[in-house]
Amino acid sequence: MATTRTPRPVAACAFCAGPMPPPAGTGRPAVFCSPACRKAAHEARRTARPGAFEVKVVDRVVVESHDLPGCVEAVIASPAACRRVLAALAQLPAGTLEHDPKWRPTYTAALALVDALTAPASRVPPPRGTRRLR
Repeated sequence: MATTRTPRPVAACAFCAGPMPPPAGTGRPAVFCSPACRKAAHEARRTARPGAFEVKVVDRVVVESHDLPGCVEAVIASPAACRRVLAALAQLPAGTLEHDPKWRPTYTAALALVDALTAPASRVPPPRGTRRLR
């Protein structure tokens, strides 16, 4: 009398206890839900042996710099962003722009802005792309 053996598919991953993908139909039944779980289980078994050391993967922090000219263009294109920058500069402690050496170029640019805002209409250059009538 011959005995037939029918393997039942595993219901949950042996490492994370998550749901298993559908069985392939051929080959050995899967024990882990993904290659990541299979590797993690192998590492857990390997580090459990005497004399083994554990390797921990730590996320790296990557600091990406941004394109300053592109940032300036984005701020200039938005009246709300310009307003926020000017308001933030106005909130700095008194004398910061004028007396701190690192802010000196900003102070000079702010004075140029004040001059441009208070200049008579004849001194103000026309906006780019427009012609002044004579």
